[in-house]
Amino acid sequence: MTIWKFGILAALLAAGGCAAPASDLQSQSTDASAPSTSAIAAATARIIDIEKRSGGRLGIALVDPEGRVLLSHRGEERFAMCSTFKTLLAARVLTGVNGLQLDNRLTIDPAAVEGYAPFTRSRLGEGWMTVGQAAEHIVTVSDNVAANLLLDQVGGPRGLTQWIRTLGDDVTRLDRREPELNENAAGDPRDTSAPKAFGETYRKVLNDDTILGAPKREQLAQWLGDSVTGLNRLRAGLPDGWQVGDKTGFCAEPGAVEVNDIAVFDPDGSGWYTLVFMLDRPRETGAFVDELGAEVGAIAAELVRLQS
Repeated sequence: MTIWKFGILAALLAAGGCAAPASDLQSQSTDASAPSTSAIAAATARIIDIEKRSGGRLGIALVDPEGRVLLSHRGEERFAMCSTFKTLLAARVLTGVNGLQLDNRLTIDPAAVEGYAPFTRSRLGEGWMTVGQAAEHIVTVSDNVAANLLLDQVGGPRGLTQWIRTLGDDVTRLDRREPELNENAAGDPRDTSAPKAFGETYRKVLNDDTILGAPKREQLAQWLGDSVTGLNRLRAGLPDGWQVGDKTGFCAEPGAVEVNDIAVFDPDGSGWYTLVFMLDRPRETGAFVDELGAEVGAIAAELVRLQS
């Protein structure tokens, strides 16, 4: 690493509560095809600067299709998942848990329709939606009522967490349903994950034939690609021509806001990378966070290009 890069990194690490734990800076892949140590250090310095500007606590993990962590910042710290758990719920549904089929019908109880549920409200006249429609719309528009209907089919939050454990993830946990899971109380481990663990679990459901067969993985990837809630965030920093999708999350409790985005991308058809962005208690939301996310997406893209 050049002297000037060491200097920038040291200065940024010395700046108050936004310093990355030493383990994060030392945990990157040493594989020959991975970006160089100097490139990772420079990228980490940029992430620390983004965190400082955000006013909050930023968790980042970039995981390649083979499971190598290319970049991590606060990668082992817990963050609220908010709605980003819904991708894993959709994946669980696609496994056919308890004989569940995508054309099965789910009855809508009008009395239970509250909060953010745009697709569910569009189905009130029919009084039902299919399992496949529910799974699609928890990813594409983050419908909360559809998510609760699907949780009922997989054993609730506990059932989903138990399945996540079978994927080798002993960190990610779902404890509550929508909207209670968005509380994001300081120090509460409920409904949380950590960037590295979450990125690896997303990677597995999109790349591992033993979890989902190719057609179902392609279906999940299509839903992520059709998602409309994060177009201006991580995806805005990724190159045109890459296959890209994402799932956002937003915990809106006053004083406990969190803005998340989990992007998946395949630059050349060789497999899915995952990029985790979890920003706890930023000083602003909206376009401000979207622009920070786009910067993170661009940093990740540079590292991936260096790997190839």
